[in-house]
Formats: sequence, C-alpha cells, structure tokens
Amino acid sequence: MKNIRLVIDAGHLNTHHVQFACYLASLTRSRLTGIFLQNTPYQQLPEMKVALGTPFAETITISDLPDFEEKQALLRENESTFRAICERQGVHVSVHENPHEPLEQILAESRYADLMIIGSDLAFEPWDEKKPSAFLKDVLCAIECPVMIAPDVFEGVEEIVFAHDGKAAAAHAIKQFSYLLPELEDCRLTILRVVDEVAQDDPDEGKLARLVSAHYSNAHFKKLYGKPNSELFAFLMNKKKTLVVMGSYGRSTFSNMLTPSTADPLIRNLNLPVFIAHP
Repeated sequence: MKNIRLVIDAGHLNTHHVQFACYLASLTRSRLTGIFLQNTPYQQLPEMKVALGTPFAETITISDLPDFEEKQALLRENESTFRAICERQGVHVSVHENPHEPLEQILAESRYADLMIIGSDLAFEPWDEKKPSAFLKDVLCAIECPVMIAPDVFEGVEEIVFAHDGKAAAAHAIKQFSYLLPELEDCRLTILRVVDEVAQDDPDEGKLARLVSAHYSNAHFKKLYGKPNSELFAFLMNKKKTLVVMGSYGRSTFSNMLTPSTADPLIRNLNLPVFIAHP
C-alpha cells in the first residue's frame, strides 16, 4: 500500500484521526494525503434583485459571503496543524482542497486511493449528528476503495477480528486487508462467525483456514450462537488494541433503514478501527 487518503472536515480537524492515519502511513511507508472538504460549493450563486421595478439576477461568489474570511483562516490553520503532526511522525504528506460537494469529491478521490480513512463522526450538517451520520452511510455504501473508520483513541493493534458470515464479501474483505496491511501478519487473528443453533458447519471453513494461514501465523476460529449484531457487539465491547475487518456495507441508505448494517452499532458505540471493503 502506498496511497492513503484521510477525509477531513476543513472546519473541524480531529487530531486523533490524524494520529491514527499517521500510524498506518508509517507502518506501510505510504504517502498520506489530507482531503480537506467544505460543505459550501465554490461556485457562483445567483441572487434576485430589483432595479427600477425590473427583477434581475446578480451573481455573487462564495468570497462575498460574510463568514468567508473566517472559514479560510480556519482552513489554513487546520492544514498547518495537519502537516505539523505528520512531519513529527516522519510521514510524507500532501494536501488536497476540494471546495465542492463533499460526497461527490470523496467518491472521486476514492477511485484512485489504496485506502480511505474516515472518522466515525463525519457529518456536514448540524441535523446529521447521529453516528454514523446519513452522510457517512452514503459514503460507505458508494465508496470505491477499502475504507478504515478511524477511532477517537488509538493505542495500537494486537488483535484482528475478522467478522465472517460465510459470504463472498467477507472473504473479499480479509483478502484486501491482508494485501494492504501485510505488516500486521504477526497479530493474533480471530475469525469470528455468529450462527443460530441449528446452523450447519461452514463447508468452506477449510478453504478459509488455508487462505488466512498463508498471511497470518497466529489465526484462530471462534463460533458464537445468536443474532450477529448483538453477539458481535458483545464480543467486541471490552476489546482493546483490536481492529475489526468486515465485508461490504449496505449498498443504499434505504436498504439500511430496512436491515441496519452490522457495522452501525460498532461505529456508534465502540472505539475500535473498522476496516470495510466492497467486492
């Protein structure tokens, strides 16, 4: 892995997320690019006025808005802080400013990234405060590269928990994780499967074992019984220094309303990094 991008709300820099991104960049000797996003599009905005009784459209630019100078000053300050943290960690860093529609820009950036790092609190509207926000859900459904949800407090990685449901997306996720982060091959790997009491054994378990044994020296299988969301959350709730690997996130916000993603309660309640990869 050589190309990591960190999504940053230009007005709210989370230094914990920067530290986590620096850890991954240092571990893999990758360049880290900060994607600074603003919710106000830099485009000309029409304003209706009346002169001599005749209405007309006058075009104003974003620089005419009353808080433009304050936002620009905060952006420069946050960029400087970001660069300073990365340089102290010895990370090669660059900055992209994308002053257009945030979702569109994140997806465009993801097409050319090895890994995108996003904070669990990412949201651009005051009403969108639920974690994960509707905005973050849209990102996770449509993103075009593997994504890592950054924790607010990070102390390292000693264990990787692979949430395995027997589906192709889960196997794809563990392969992508192994390819991108081979530096973690000596960590304990727990392959966790949650089934109901009448479920039969996974016929592909041997194939999965051969796959992970090629990448990890300390892999273990664990089976729990019950509902996947609740059992996975209970297993992880007291974990420290643990990274979670999961298959694809729900492909649309509407589908998540009907069947909430297994990742949602983990993102909402646990301070653990979560890796998600779409097939």
